[in-house]
Amino acid sequence: MILDRLDMTPDELERRTGWELKPEGLCKDDRCVPLPAGGAADGLVDVTVVAERLGMPLVHDERHDLWALGPEAGDRVLASAELPPIVLADVEGRPFDLSSLRGEKVLIAAWASW
Repeated sequence: MILDRLDMTPDELERRTGWELKPEGLCKDDRCVPLPAGGAADGLVDVTVVAERLGMPLVHDERHDLWALGPEAGDRVLASAELPPIVLADVEGRPFDLSSLRGEKVLIAAWASW
C-alpha cells in the first residue's frame, strides 16, 4: 500500500491491512502480535513498528516523499530496494553489466519452462 505518512488511525490500519489494534496488540483472524510501548500512541499507529513486527517491507521514495508498505512477507523481507549487482550474458554470450543502464528504464523479462 502507498502511504504519504508513517502513522495511521487504527481504523485505517484495519481497513487497509486487515490487522486490528486490540489491547493485546495487532490481531488478524486468530493471530495476535504484541506491539512495543509507543507503537500506538495518541490515537495513531506507527507504521514503522507495524512493518517491523509483521515482517512487512517498508520502502521510501525520497523523490515523491511516499512510502510503500507490505505485503506480509513472513520474515522474507528485502534488506533494501536497491538492485544488487547483476551481470548477465548478452545474446552473443558476452557479459553485460546491468549497472551500465543506471538512470534508464529497464524491463527484465524472465521465462522458465517449468
